[in-house]
Amino acid sequence: MKISKSSAQQIVEEIGKLVRQNINLMDETGHIVASNDPSRIGNFHEGAYEIITRHLKELYITPELERAIPMVRQGINLPIEVDGQVEGVIGITGAYDEVINYGQIVKKMAEILIRERIALDAQRYDLRVRSRFLEDWILGEGVSSAQSLSERGFAIGIDIRIPRRCLVLSVGHLEHYTGTLEGQQFIERLEIAVNGFVSRFQSSIILRNAARQIVLLPRRSTEELMDISRELAAYIREQFQTQLLVGIDGAAEDVHAAYLQANRAWRAASHSKDPIVSYETLSTELLLDHIPRKVKVEYLRKIYPGCSITQMRECTVLLEAYFAAEGSLAAAADAMYVHKNTLQYRLKRLAELTDLDVRKPSNAPALYLAALFFRDLENEGGLLL
Repeated sequence: MKISKSSAQQIVEEIGKLVRQNINLMDETGHIVASNDPSRIGNFHEGAYEIITRHLKELYITPELERAIPMVRQGINLPIEVDGQVEGVIGITGAYDEVINYGQIVKKMAEILIRERIALDAQRYDLRVRSRFLEDWILGEGVSSAQSLSERGFAIGIDIRIPRRCLVLSVGHLEHYTGTLEGQQFIERLEIAVNGFVSRFQSSIILRNAARQIVLLPRRSTEELMDISRELAAYIREQFQTQLLVGIDGAAEDVHAAYLQANRAWRAASHSKDPIVSYETLSTELLLDHIPRKVKVEYLRKIYPGCSITQMRECTVLLEAYFAAEGSLAAAADAMYVHKNTLQYRLKRLAELTDLDVRKPSNAPALYLAALFFRDLENEGGLLL
């Protein structure tokens, strides 16, 4: 049978609710693959096997046959035909006068549902093939020659020779959403909205990866991509009352290199004054890829001696607001929705924890790096300090 056992069971349960009779679904070998009676699943059904091997249009199991043939029950059995081929047998348990009148209706229902499941499974398979290709091409996970990638792309309708630019985007404060079902559902709704927006652009491609969306658009200027990103961010803000973080590549010729640039810009956007960041505008952030994780972790331990990850995160949020406000206490307090006196208290507490005062020019760079390192490690997939 060209559908999974779980799909077969869903079909049986759907039909069973309508006809209020016990339904069995047998595969092309005559074995029961789905049933309203779980104890029968896996049993060989000789009546179904007779229909398949003798090409019968139907077979009614009489009370006499039920007693004579093991593992069968009284009821009608009908072949399931899809595209001219017998895919299996549907069985309806019950007395003749109870099942004969709607046997053909159940048969047609099963055939329609199986066709739908076959089409859905094919669609899911196509999506998996497409996603695997995009991961190999964009993320560089597949070791493959350009010729091989080109041939694979051609087979699924993607021409990798078209010059493209790359965006990486996600909801702001991603860590607030990924840990709960409600948060993940919110991300899914937002991503559907982004897909609808991006589909306006011909030859656009989207890959979902780790709660981010990686968008490829036919090559255009950085200014045009900034305009598109601002329009998209405004749309998401209006629809979802949340901020969208966007990283734009540096116009690298290779798609994988463009993704790495856009991803670095996206990471920088999480602690930037502007949530839309182009790789071309980065400076200090470019150093992060060349600093080993071990060094970043050790640096955070020295900056925040004895602090928990939660305390480090709170300090990072404070520092990001302060630096985004260019040191303005009033602007930083507004951004954090706290009173200016509360902000001053938190800055004093930060100085006590780190022995560094962010308001001193000589101390600020060390804390700026700490904020960069913390977010970078968090974006890489969690913090294990």
